[in-house]
Amino acid sequence: MICRSCGNTYDYDYFAEENLLKAADKTLAHKNFYAAKDMYEFMLDKEPSNLKALKGLLLAKNNVVRLYDITQKMKDGTFSIAAFDLEKYRNNSDPGVSGFFKKTDRILDLYKKYVALKKDLKKLEDEAGDTEPEYIDSSNGVFYYASDDALKKTVRVALIVLVILAIIFIAFRFNSYTPSWLTAMLILAAIVTAVIIMAALLEMLSNKKKDKQTEISESEKIKANIRENKGEMDRILNKINDVLKEMNS
Repeated sequence: MICRSCGNTYDYDYFAEENLLKAADKTLAHKNFYAAKDMYEFMLDKEPSNLKALKGLLLAKNNVVRLYDITQKMKDGTFSIAAFDLEKYRNNSDPGVSGFFKKTDRILDLYKKYVALKKDLKKLEDEAGDTEPEYIDSSNGVFYYASDDALKKTVRVALIVLVILAIIFIAFRFNSYTPSWLTAMLILAAIVTAVIIMAALLEMLSNKKKDKQTEISESEKIKANIRENKGEMDRILNKINDVLKEMNS
């Protein structure tokens, strides 16, 4: 027999079950995953129900030397579902090893939930970055939010009216024939206009406070969802580790 990976030749006795399993395990320990995969598959073609070979093949296909390393691959995004494809041996194995395949199915089911949670987490993190207050223009200052257009126009119009009243008042002040009632009316109009300006500015300040509270509330809600999502992802990985622990024993 000639090894396709290293070119070494072996007598047939080498491929006796006990010898080949030890050689495959040694090859796996040296992280020669491709060669180890070939050796485990060679064994399983002869004996599909060999649990040690099934576990070794699972490790070799996942490019790991320990079952616990599979969860790390899930966390860093390098895990592939195809590495758990053992259908060929499932169909040819004895019912006595069905528990092994039930565990691999359980791991894949949990992993799919983990992937779904990871996608949801990405959406939540994107939403968390979009909860800043909406300004019309950065030059407008802290008062002017997009929802305050009408109030902003009110302030501008009132300021124009106030300036006009001031000009009229100054013009009539130097005229000795200006009736006192007209002066009083100008002063009253100026006071009313100033009150309107102050009321509009106070309303904008109130809106700013409400908007800020809403944004904080929404942001905290998203952050809480993110924490809950991460916690559930950790719980799923722990469940996967528990299944791998059972397989390892």
